Amino acid sequence: MIRFLGHWLAESVQLLCMLAGALLFMQVPALTHAYAVALLQVAQDARRDIDQREAAARQYYHLPPDAGDQAVIDALRPVEPSNAQSLGQSVSHVTMIDATYARIAAAPSLLRPVMAVWDAATRPHADKLALLNTSLATYAPQIMLDPSAIAYGIAGLLLGGLIGHSVSAVPGALVAPRR
Repeated sequence: MIRFLGHWLAESVQLLCMLAGALLFMQVPALTHAYAVALLQVAQDARRDIDQREAAARQYYHLPPDAGDQAVIDALRPVEPSNAQSLGQSVSHVTMIDATYARIAAAPSLLRPVMAVWDAATRPHADKLALLNTSLATYAPQIMLDPSAIAYGIAGLLLGGLIGHSVSAVPGALVAPRR
């Protein structure tokens, strides 16, 4: 009877670890999607701010309406160096956020989480890390049933099975030498 309960408990631990691994890994594509959406929203909001600032500068300094970012910054530099510098920083910030979003969005859906992690590791920036932290803090667990979530779920199932099997084998390994 004790042996039966021991096997049942070991199999329950294995099943629990497998399910937990699958559910946990299935969150990865959804979290990546939330991070990419946050990048896109921040880039669009910052771009609207830049466009409004440039429109005001074009109107005030009678610049051509088709003057690009760099032309407006160059026109502002002699008369308003501080504004030119902050506008230049804003433009480079939007360019960096847009490039990060483009790299993630261009990757196949199965590789987007890998690309997001790779980008954060190889091109760390305080703003991107803040967006990632906010995405993690505000993330609501969900199950996406797309191919990438299913693939990550299978990987989590296998890893969870390995962990569960290892955990359930420990008591048996501790008891076996005593026999």
